[in-house]
Amino acid sequence: MDKAGYKVFWKLTNSLYHGVPQMRERIYFVGVRKDLVRNESVFQFPKEIKKPDLSKYLVNTEELELNEKKTSYETFLRYLKNKYNKNKFSIEKLLEEDFLVIDTRQSDLRLYRDKVPKLRTGRHGILYVRDGKFRKLSGDEALSLQGFPEELREKVKGKIVDMYFREGRKCHDGKCG
Repeated sequence: MDKAGYKVFWKLTNSLYHGVPQMRERIYFVGVRKDLVRNESVFQFPKEIKKPDLSKYLVNTEELELNEKKTSYETFLRYLKNKYNKNKFSIEKLLEEDFLVIDTRQSDLRLYRDKVPKLRTGRHGILYVRDGKFRKLSGDEALSLQGFPEELREKVKGKIVDMYFREGRKCHDGKCG
């Protein structure tokens, strides 16, 4: 970039500090033509802001509830008993904390408060607690957590897959397929 005539500014930052409660660390590079640079302050990255309240993003209701009547709940219980998670978590303790985000990774369970882990295509293991019940992260909630505005989310409503244990998904020794 220097040889091409650009002054380069860079910053490593996290989306948590720029208006969404999702952890997504990225490095940004901005090039400004050197002939336009009079001083080092020609470009400033946006100032970090306080992360928003997670409860404003996790808003779905009963229809996405994860409960003992569903196969996915049995899958979750087996997951808690696998060799990586056995005796580390209790259902009762997990259900005590509203908006606790639970990431059921391939081997271990991770808990997040006031934020969610990076969301990506094909990820099916994000749950959260609300009103003493486990909830599945809906497709709309996932888009909202990534900063998509409501008018764009409305256009794809019903077309986005929910981010959760799929019904009938098999898990064995921490590996789910």
